[in-house]
Amino acid sequence: MRPNRALVLALSLATFVVMGDLSCSESSDTSGAGGPGGMDAGQDAAPSSVLRIEPESATATVDIAGAPSDPLAFRAYFQVEGEAEAEVTGQAAWTIDRPAIGEIAPDGIVTLLGIGGVTGVTATYQSRSATASLSVELVGDLFLDGTDASTKGQMDAASVDPTPGNAPAFEYPEGGVVLPANLPPIEPQWTQAADNDTYRLRLASPGALDVALYTTARELLFPVDGWSAIAASAPDAAITLVVEGIGPSGQLRASEPRTMTVSADVIDQSAIYVWQTSSGSFRVLDIVAGTDVALPTDSPALAPGQPCSGCHRISRDGKRFAYSFNGSSFWFGTLRYDQAQQIFASQIAPAASARGTYAAFNPLEDTTTAAMLVTVPDLVPQNTTGSVRLVLADPETNAPIASNLADSIAAIDPSVGHATLMPDWSPAGDFVVFVAYDNDANYVRLLGDDVVLGSLVEASVTYDGAGSFVFGTPTVLVAANSGDDPDTGVNNFLPTISPDGTAVAFTRAAGWWSIQTQQSLLNLSGQIAVVRRSDGVVLELVQGSNGSGTNWSSTWPQWAPTLGARYAWLAYASERPYGHRLTAQSPENALCTLVQGQNQCKQLWVMAIDLLQLASGTADPSSAPFWIPGQTLAAQYVSPQWTKAVLPPPR
Repeated sequence: MRPNRALVLALSLATFVVMGDLSCSESSDTSGAGGPGGMDAGQDAAPSSVLRIEPESATATVDIAGAPSDPLAFRAYFQVEGEAEAEVTGQAAWTIDRPAIGEIAPDGIVTLLGIGGVTGVTATYQSRSATASLSVELVGDLFLDGTDASTKGQMDAASVDPTPGNAPAFEYPEGGVVLPANLPPIEPQWTQAADNDTYRLRLASPGALDVALYTTARELLFPVDGWSAIAASAPDAAITLVVEGIGPSGQLRASEPRTMTVSADVIDQSAIYVWQTSSGSFRVLDIVAGTDVALPTDSPALAPGQPCSGCHRISRDGKRFAYSFNGSSFWFGTLRYDQAQQIFASQIAPAASARGTYAAFNPLEDTTTAAMLVTVPDLVPQNTTGSVRLVLADPETNAPIASNLADSIAAIDPSVGHATLMPDWSPAGDFVVFVAYDNDANYVRLLGDDVVLGSLVEASVTYDGAGSFVFGTPTVLVAANSGDDPDTGVNNFLPTISPDGTAVAFTRAAGWWSIQTQQSLLNLSGQIAVVRRSDGVVLELVQGSNGSGTNWSSTWPQWAPTLGARYAWLAYASERPYGHRLTAQSPENALCTLVQGQNQCKQLWVMAIDLLQLASGTADPSSAPFWIPGQTLAAQYVSPQWTKAVLPPPR
């Protein structure tokens, strides 16, 4: 009797569908099953196979204090349809998705490496793969500053104080801060309340982290190993912090929770060149290493104590350096990195005959020619009429370089103004951004450094191949209101272009920058903003710097040289308090040099910028900032210039 071909086809298709409905922890072989486009429907289907792992999911803990963890055993089993299942653990190839969590041996044994997190464990055998899930939680206690296990016992057994005002409150980190994965250990700080004299800092992230640290101080610098384990356990996940206090009364008081996130993104290999006003010297900060060293240079003008104005600039490759010397005299000098000597060697020695301030270097000098945009001021007394303009010059001789720059600047709308300064040259070399203001309507205290009712202007730039640069017709990126009162009107200045060229960060202040007379206070209203070049939308970075009406003098924004997968990093100088370690009342602050009326130390902070939010919409893309580790609390830092690192790391 001839078989019913339709029935055979239907049965073959049913087998294909059933065998294809498998869980994610196993896989099967259905090749050769009958059906459209397959083998002749009258032949028997090839046997299918299944690979699975036991257990399908596993949980474990690792101790932050380093106590050894038991290894985990995974087993792989393979079955061909119609045959008995066989263990193939030793024949399978094993991998783990996050090798930082654990190492897996050829026999399926996972050795945990001391961090928390979730990962997949995969076995592969005869072209079949199966994956199990592994969830590891970092747990345990670290006892610091005269505490021990009895401290934990006392706090665990204590009754809870019902009075909220008796609880400590966080001062640092700020809520919602986003930190790079490779940041050195941070130092949480909190207030003292009631009779609290012993504290427990708890950190938790579901399924990944549940640790506590004990101390008798109001601050706690994470141990290096402990911080590394915490940072690696919950990448891009919120970590909740709670600090609990206890004192002689024996009552436990818990703070309100605060969250922070350690991103999977890292700070790239880079350095921040900064002017330390309190010592009169240039310093080089390495965020990842947490170090602060003097700028290595052969220039006698840059010995500590010299009255530099702080308006220095660094090339994007970190190899060229421009600065002003002798305070408000604005003698201009440049350096170039000498790889053999590992110092910045003097090129243009500062002299009264060469005046200049903020400069920007051509990033394409290897394929075009070395050039810099320099801000050149008139030599006039303070608070008198004069002009300031951008010129294009050779960074090693200060000789003019051919361009149509003067004609380009002349094309700016007169209502914006033709006084130009504070340039930045895009990483791709295709456009520049600078500040323009109307010096006919408002003169400033120090030409070349100060600005009033500033607008941000951009212009394209090309190289003609014959030694000349061509600047396009300028367009206003962020406009000031020319009708504003110069003492209070919005002032936009110190622009800096993002690594991908899509956005420009800048300082926004109310009124003059920096001061109208020598004796008056610096403009303390400074805050950081960013403008998106595609549509001109200005985003004030309130979460990352500070909003209007505050007096922290946040200014000098500077991008990290490269972007992360999710975040950009933006540094700036600010008078914002660093917990209780640096405030207007802290002892360290009393050692700071008062500069033009500033009443507390200015130090450097970094905020994360969410790249998706930066790309579109009007939401603030910034997160609460973090203080850069390694700074000297009794020093004052301004004008961070963040660029690629060329110096060997300090030993």
